[in-house]
Amino acid sequence: MKRALLLLLFFGLQHLLLAQDTIIKKTGEEIPSRVLEITLHEILYKHPDSLQGITWRMPKAEVFMVKFENGTKEVFEQQPDSMSGMAQDMTPDQLYALGKEDAKQYYKGNGAMWGSAASSMVMFPLGLAGSLVIGATPPKVKPEHVPDIRLLEDQDYLKGYKEQAARKKRGKALAGVGIGAGIQLGLIILIVSTLSAAP
Repeated sequence: MKRALLLLLFFGLQHLLLAQDTIIKKTGEEIPSRVLEITLHEILYKHPDSLQGITWRMPKAEVFMVKFENGTKEVFEQQPDSMSGMAQDMTPDQLYALGKEDAKQYYKGNGAMWGSAASSMVMFPLGLAGSLVIGATPPKVKPEHVPDIRLLEDQDYLKGYKEQAARKKRGKALAGVGIGAGIQLGLIILIVSTLSAAP
């Protein structure tokens, strides 16, 4: 029994060590790797034989596709260097307004709400400080929170987006304070009613 378990463990570890992602460049070259992150312009990866070593960077413009160890694939389309059609013809004020509208639609800020709720539940008066910090921290603009990542290259669009996202984040943080305080109050009422009902 122990022998079978050791063999199973050995083959499982061997599979984990051999499992890897593959970066396929537009030239056709295949690079075995462990992909760590795919950013707006780069792919960050490590060589599978030195996972504790150097993090390598490759421009996304050179990559055709990444095949992940789980069988999924991500194909990168050739994107022009500048913003697409409609945005190129817009004035700075229009881009600023578009950024605000996109933030209203795409930025959620739910992390701020639940973080603020948890903070305010811990100790209501002291937890408010945590909620204030959460609400005051500038939101992170992620590529999945915009309809076209090329818009992030325009400073007017980005300014409008960040201002609206910050406003929305503060509102979500305030809602979180209400949720946390409501849960805390409900728990206090439940405990008091349970203790008062006890003989």
